[in-house]
Amino acid sequence: MLLTHFLASTLLPEGKGFISITGGGGKTTLMEKLGRYLADNGSSVLMTTTTKVASPRLHQYGADFIFEDESVLGHKPEKGSLVFYAHHHPMDMKKWIAPREEVLTILSSMYDVVISEADGSRGLPFKIHTERDPVIHPSTTAVIAVAGLWGIGEKAYSAVFGSDEDVPVDRDYLERYVKMEEGISKGFIGNNAIVFNGAECVDSSVLDMLMSIVYPENTIVVAASEKEDKIIRIIA
Repeated sequence: MLLTHFLASTLLPEGKGFISITGGGGKTTLMEKLGRYLADNGSSVLMTTTTKVASPRLHQYGADFIFEDESVLGHKPEKGSLVFYAHHHPMDMKKWIAPREEVLTILSSMYDVVISEADGSRGLPFKIHTERDPVIHPSTTAVIAVAGLWGIGEKAYSAVFGSDEDVPVDRDYLERYVKMEEGISKGFIGNNAIVFNGAECVDSSVLDMLMSIVYPENTIVVAASEKEDKIIRIIA
């Protein structure tokens, strides 16, 4: 089953909404693949951020149009079109940063779907949040939290952004990670999903372990390959 189709049909039952993507490894990849899928199936889609993302000059988002200022407000959304919008980082040419919240509110009423990268993890597979993140826009109707399964078995201090613990990322750690206030489900609102990315590279014992964990209510959980756009197993 296609991961993008599953997420779109589950989290956007009417084909419209604002999706915020949080967590660790795979947020940007998921944003671009989901955005492209939705556009290719006839939606007008805006990709953006409420924090910061890689510059579109360095990362291929697959967008049909790229805007770096509020002239995006004068662009008429088209069905089947994918638009990327963020602002240049004033001190880091490799990053673009969030537009004003009120501008995203206006844009969310113009596009069928807005997808926002709402978190940062510096490429690490897992993320423990602070009081400042994730940055969930008020228009959000669904949240997708991402975690990278390549971090399983690694020490938390090297695999989890925000952790200095000298403990392995194993079943006990993941169960705690799912339940902790600053863990994977922080920011959940409306419809929610957890995507364990990199499932094509782990054996069935890891997937069995994931199925033994209790997840938040009203949350779909899948082990998937974002690279292949494929669900390996539905966890919950």
